[in-house]
Amino acid sequence: MAVSPRRGMFILFYAFFVVSSRGLIFAQNPGAQDIHPFLDKVAEKIKAYREYKNWKASAALTITKMDKNWRPESVTVVTKNVTVTNGKREEEILKAVETKRGKKKDVTQKYAEEAGENREKEKNRRAEEENETNKDDESRGGSLSLDSLLPFSEKKRDQFDFRLSEGAALNGKPAVVLDVVAKVKDEKNWEGRFYFDPATYDLLQLEVKPSANPRMVKELEVGMTFDILQGRYLVLKSSRVKINGGIFIKHIRQVVEEEYSGFEVLDDNH
Repeated sequence: MAVSPRRGMFILFYAFFVVSSRGLIFAQNPGAQDIHPFLDKVAEKIKAYREYKNWKASAALTITKMDKNWRPESVTVVTKNVTVTNGKREEEILKAVETKRGKKKDVTQKYAEEAGENREKEKNRRAEEENETNKDDESRGGSLSLDSLLPFSEKKRDQFDFRLSEGAALNGKPAVVLDVVAKVKDEKNWEGRFYFDPATYDLLQLEVKPSANPRMVKELEVGMTFDILQGRYLVLKSSRVKINGGIFIKHIRQVVEEEYSGFEVLDDNH
């Protein structure tokens, strides 16, 4: 996943955590404490992360295809090495195993071929859209930008309501939780929950969905967890995407989860 905290991050993504529900409503209540200082600090923190176009990591990908009742039809587990050079993603598929109806099948070669074809299609699609898309909204190595999911900039804030909960926890550690609801329902306005480190304002996790589903999409949920490397790089730790969409014979119902390990930023070596 080619990551640029300010301009893009490839998405394959979702994981839920239970947190404290204690909090006050801000932005909707004129008498409530002003939430803008908190948003300012978050926006400054995200802006301060260094961009990078070169990295490598190991990844474990799980693709669960569902039937119309959302029962698993098949589960494919893929292990791979990912290398991104100047924003171009390459994958070395180590092994892919599909489990269907209780039987396991090695699909390494088939998956590697399909993955290569899909990357080529994505490359062509992005090339076609490049002239029509504002540069700040572009993705690097993926189909969504991180910026498109974040509502913290001054330009976007008026389009959302915010609820801040302090004293929460994430994975047993203190966290600040920000619930975001779009005032204007649009597929470009993502809403959901964001988790931050209360001491550093680092983004730890997000769980979002479009406030209005895109055409032919019934359900879309995106989640990410992050690590901070060297105190300056925001890197993807895990992701989860749930999607239900399409038409008739081309309907897609699946959950895609990916976990990264051994993440190494290589920009200093280029």
